[in-house]
Amino acid sequence: MPQKLSAMKYIKNNVRRVAVLTVSLALCFVLVYLTQFMLSTTEESFKRILLGNTGKMQVISLAGKTTLGIDTDHMSDEEFVAVYAEKNRALAEELKKTAGVKDAWYGEIIYCLITAAVGQMTYEVPLAEEEKIPQILKYFDAELVEGRLPEHPGEIVLDRLSMKNNGYVLGGYFNERDYENRYKIVGVLECDTYFGCGIPVAGWSVRSAIVVLSEGIGDMSAVLHGIGVDVKENYDTVVDRKWGETFLQKEVIDVIRNSTSLIYAGIVVLLLISLTVVYTTYLRDRHNEWCLYCSIGYSRGDIYCAVMRELLFTFGIALASGGIISILAAVLVKNTMLVPQGLQCKIFRPKTVLEIFCTYTFLLGILQIPVRYALYRIRTVDAIEDDLY
Repeated sequence: MPQKLSAMKYIKNNVRRVAVLTVSLALCFVLVYLTQFMLSTTEESFKRILLGNTGKMQVISLAGKTTLGIDTDHMSDEEFVAVYAEKNRALAEELKKTAGVKDAWYGEIIYCLITAAVGQMTYEVPLAEEEKIPQILKYFDAELVEGRLPEHPGEIVLDRLSMKNNGYVLGGYFNERDYENRYKIVGVLECDTYFGCGIPVAGWSVRSAIVVLSEGIGDMSAVLHGIGVDVKENYDTVVDRKWGETFLQKEVIDVIRNSTSLIYAGIVVLLLISLTVVYTTYLRDRHNEWCLYCSIGYSRGDIYCAVMRELLFTFGIALASGGIISILAAVLVKNTMLVPQGLQCKIFRPKTVLEIFCTYTFLLGILQIPVRYALYRIRTVDAIEDDLY
């Protein structure tokens, strides 16, 4: 009875050949993982704005004529601005009486840009009186770590991540392209999200809106409906948690998923073709070896089991080494590229690992075709000379 065929003996005697397959599979793991990792930094970063900020602060901008019912037919621009402001202040006072609302006011807001690996997103920086600044910071669990709090018009504080992402410096001007040199950064914050606030510039108007600080309110449109204001989709803007969740899913996650799916499919197709061609060549080279095994008493089943053990070893080493290299590379990318840019990321991505494992299983299944065909072509040693394989 022949001894069991040893897969490890073949692997030890053909290290270079096995290494080519192992390295190819491992590099595929690294390429797929790092691609998903880099694209996911956009989702992880924008989550802080779309879910974190909107969960604590909502911004409401309503149409004067359509929603607030202001008759503009015989009004000058100055009169409309005055009436519009009065209506919004009254609505803000009404919102203060709503359960879950900590504070609400009608005031100016400016926008801070965050640039991720793919895409850009802005978030609202509320402007209020000096007395409100400590209250706003406390509500956002923001701590001043450098500089001072705003004391004069045009002064703002900004979180550390936003400072890094935009290349701002303490004492420098905020978004000079849009706001010229009207807003100066006087303090740096440490908090869990991208955030900033400040004092408006007197006599220089930017966008005005109702700013609401709330707890547990996800749908501000429903709150407004409860106090007699019906939000109209094509006219009004309500930035709240509900809007943030929808925007995150449709404009960030779904878009990134489509991109990663195309990239992933391309990588898999290229790997499948190259792996099949290379492995088929290897099988052709082993034809005489398998014929010899068959001649001395090994069955096709014995040879198949040995081949499968070789493949499982190769795929297993590739999976383990690819995973280790990917994690180390992700940590390196995070510390050298993402952290200096103020971007967020998630190092370990179990879903991506599972997808790669399923891909490996698929590739292993596809390789059964050339293996089965090669086994079918096995002949005994006395027929090797006549073999036309």
